[in-house]
Amino acid sequence: MARIRPSKPMAVFGAVVGVAILVFGLVNFPLDRPFIWLWLAVGIGIVVFNLWAAFGKNGATQIIDEDRR
Repeated sequence: MARIRPSKPMAVFGAVVGVAILVFGLVNFPLDRPFIWLWLAVGIGIVVFNLWAAFGKNGATQIIDEDRR
């Protein structure tokens, strides 16, 4: 089984983009609308996933199973 992970710079860049999404949503959308909560949840998910992929021990975005005979 091989794990494929993004490079750390790309994963950290993805996390920074996720933070930018969060800031954009908080600045431009009123907090009384349900859409902002979905926007924030997606932004948080992007940040957490990318940081896990960059720094987690088993942080892999893809896993390839091979059956070698």
